[in-house]
Amino acid sequence: MNSDDVPTLSAPTETGYVEWLDGIWSRRLQASRERRPDLSVGILLWPTFPMMSLTGIVEPLRHAADFADNSRPLHCRWSIMGGPGHAVAASCGIRVHADSPYINPTDFDYIVAIGGLLPHLRAASRQHRDYLQVAAAANVPIIGACTGVFVLAQEGLLEGRKASVHPFHAEDFRVAFPRIAFSSRDDFLVDNGRITVPGGVSILSLMTELIRQHCGPDRAAKAVHQLSLTEHKTMSAFDHGRASVFRHVGDTRIQRALVLIESRKGQDVSPEEAARVAGLSPRQFTRLFRQHIGVTPKRFILETRLRYARFLVENGAMSMTEIAFETGFSDSAHLATAFKQKYGHPPTTFR
Repeated sequence: MNSDDVPTLSAPTETGYVEWLDGIWSRRLQASRERRPDLSVGILLWPTFPMMSLTGIVEPLRHAADFADNSRPLHCRWSIMGGPGHAVAASCGIRVHADSPYINPTDFDYIVAIGGLLPHLRAASRQHRDYLQVAAAANVPIIGACTGVFVLAQEGLLEGRKASVHPFHAEDFRVAFPRIAFSSRDDFLVDNGRITVPGGVSILSLMTELIRQHCGPDRAAKAVHQLSLTEHKTMSAFDHGRASVFRHVGDTRIQRALVLIESRKGQDVSPEEAARVAGLSPRQFTRLFRQHIGVTPKRFILETRLRYARFLVENGAMSMTEIAFETGFSDSAHLATAFKQKYGHPPTTFR
């Protein structure tokens, strides 16, 4: 199948597959949701996939998805897709079961293909490959993780694009796909609707950046802290030029301040108090915080409060006045002003 073809309906033999493929364009998300998350990822696993690649995707999403140490899939959601009873054995032997049917790809922000050992790349269900073609035709960004880069190349989904390949697989990729440009020195590459990441800790770089883009700096900073990504010099053998600054929070003083702000959801905490917790003067703290996080402590606290306010707006029945008081605003008018500046619309739009 080339990259311009829409998957045919006659080739599959699995019961019900034809009906699935025929209806995929019109089917809505097959899970109960109170609201659409800020970041939603669909995952396809190839046989003998590396467990680290899967956890490298899911764990940052899990930590970014909720406040404090909860793990409710609020801001982020993820689904491992497959047919009924579908399970895949990782390279370590652990079997992982699909938790979702094949969902309309347009309900995801990204589709991730996690490849396995090279000799096993052709062993995946044809449904997986056809689903990638449907997602590509629908212009949903597709991520090739680890040898998932090979899968995308096999499916003609990397034509005219440059890929990021693990140095261990560089020669194999060059021989198999001599016309596709690639690099073995990047944590990840984004090129015209395709994202390629070599695997290992590089996936943490990618996920932190995606969380920052879709969920904001507070979610990215929380994921960084919870995953203890403190020694950025040892995180990857690749070039860190494209990586997010939020995984480089190696200063434990700034980490302590982030934990304080996060634990209080940005409420009843001032930059001065955060500076005291960090053991720094307000001036030193502001300089270091901005250096590591990219915004001032005051702005970070405000964005944390607004994110909590958005959660309350979208997931509860509290009045706007009650939400304003709950999130530290003097009244609903001040909340609405700050909310619109952050999200482009007043809070009532999100209810």
